[in-house]
Amino acid sequence: MEKLVCDRCGFEVDKREDINLALDGTEAWQDACRSRGEEPRGVFPCKYYWQCKGQMLLAKDKKKGLFGRGK
Repeated sequence: MEKLVCDRCGFEVDKREDINLALDGTEAWQDACRSRGEEPRGVFPCKYYWQCKGQMLLAKDKKKGLFGRGK
């Protein structure tokens, strides 16, 4: 399962509908970053962007087993 994770504060989004909506807006977000003279790091701004300045990155959600190890 995929999820979005903020590269600064760690905020996570795992609802499929929210992920699809963010991915649909990726190009607009990256264009906005470039217009400000920044290079985009992620696919969408974090919900807490004004505080953490983080961007959401697509990550795989690994199920944790005993002692936090992936299965």
